[in-house]
Formats: sequence, C-alpha cells, structure tokens
Amino acid sequence: MKKTIDVKTVRDGLWMDTNVTYAQVPGWLGNTTRDLKLTVIRHFQNDSDKRYPVIFWFAGGGWMDTDNNVHLPNLVDFAHDGYILVGVEYRDSNKVQFPGQLEDAKAAIRYVRANADRYQADPDRFVAMAESAGGHMVSMLGVTNGHQEFDKGDHLDVSSDVQVVVPFYGVVDPLTAKEGSATDDFDFVYRNLLGAEPEDAPELDRAANPLSYIDQQTVPFLILHGTKDMVVPLKDSEQLYDKLIENQVPADMYILNGAGHMDAQFLQPQVFEIIKNFLAKHL
Repeated sequence: MKKTIDVKTVRDGLWMDTNVTYAQVPGWLGNTTRDLKLTVIRHFQNDSDKRYPVIFWFAGGGWMDTDNNVHLPNLVDFAHDGYILVGVEYRDSNKVQFPGQLEDAKAAIRYVRANADRYQADPDRFVAMAESAGGHMVSMLGVTNGHQEFDKGDHLDVSSDVQVVVPFYGVVDPLTAKEGSATDDFDFVYRNLLGAEPEDAPELDRAANPLSYIDQQTVPFLILHGTKDMVVPLKDSEQLYDKLIENQVPADMYILNGAGHMDAQFLQPQVFEIIKNFLAKHL
C-alpha cells in the first residue's frame, strides 16, 4: 500500500540531552573529582525567543541510591504540555552528608538558569518536584530561597531560587520520620544523611528540617502523600502543610487514599492534572 497523507502538528517535538555535566565535586576519597549530570528533555522549537518553565526532578532512594532518569518517561507529558524537564543527579549519603545534597540541587538550578538561553528556559518559572528523599530536598529548596550558605560551586552570580515545589511523600523532619515510620527497615538512612542519629544530634536534625525555615517568603507548596505509606509518615506531610498555612504560604495537600510509598497512583493522569493546575496558578 502506498499513500500520501496530511498530518496536523498538535504538539512540539522533543529533544533529550543526556549526561550534561552541571558541576564537579570531590571524588575518590577527596583525591579526584567527579561530574554530576543532568538529563534535559526540551522542546524542538525554532522560535529562539520562546521561553518555557522548568521542572527539576529529584529521584528518591533514601539518599543512598539515586538515578536521575527515574520516572522521566512517566513525566514526559509535562514536556508535551510546555515544560522543560530536568532530571538531576545528586550525591548520595555514602559520598557526602547533609547539606551536600542540597548544595548539589542548588548548583543544578544555577546551571540551568545561567544557561537559560541555551535551553529556552524561563528563569522566573522554576519548579522543584521530587519523591521521598528527593521530596525532602525540594522542600528544603522551597524554604531556603536566598540562603546563600547553601550556594556552593559554579555560577554563583545567578540565583538558585525556585518558584514552586511539589514533594511526593517527602521526608520532612528526619527525627519524626524515623520515629513515626511503620517500619524500622530504613532507620539507618537518617544516620547516614546526618552523620549521627537524629535523636542524638538535635542541631543537625533542625538544620535538615524544612519546618525550621518556613516564613512568609517560602514558595507555594503542593504536597502529595498516601494513606498507606509505611515508610514516611503521612502526619509529617500534614504538619508541613499546617506550618505553611500558619505562615500564610500558599499550599495545597492531596492525600491519595490507599496509596503506599512510591506507589504508581502518584504517576496517573488525574494526579498530573492536579499538579499542572497548581503550577498554572502559581507560576
């Protein structure tokens, strides 16, 4: 069969840039350096004046084992709907303790902002979205705009600020996450993150707790959590939401009935529509 057909263009094509180096950090025992990478999914767009909002995605893994490409296939609908997707590699707790992970996240944001023209990124519409341990990190991003003590590395002439954060079942306070979890299988991850048990190091725990930083400058939050989460307590996300509202920070919280930790329910079109609507309102 041979046919000639007309195809109507209804959405942009997409490029994917893999293994983009955004920072160099200490490597083997501090004696070498290693690259930190981004994966960028962006639009095939000849209009160089057009700018797109950016979603930075941080995978979970208990700060122990992360993959910056995890869930990007699930999130590609955001790219088709007009966002640039950036999957960020960050150092795990075997290589650096907190706040090293937050410093990496801010370095990635500065890199993309410094290269906004290259990626057609809108530097005033940056979103940080993540799951679990990554959810903790984006919560920290949302409460530390302007905290220059966490800005390390290159491109210090540009801001590491974000405008909206979306944590999926994110850790909030390491201490209450450990104590309130329905399982003790993951208790060790908090010690590895902080370098001490959170109950024995209240100052370290406070420094890694987003609740410590919330004020009226905190950015809007969309919080997602499941009722059957056995790893990160639902009540911690509820406490985060309550503290945001108390400080007059725009925030919504959606509790997914029956959803567990890292549940596929969070990657469904119904949830993505909630996220898109929240971003449209606050960007």
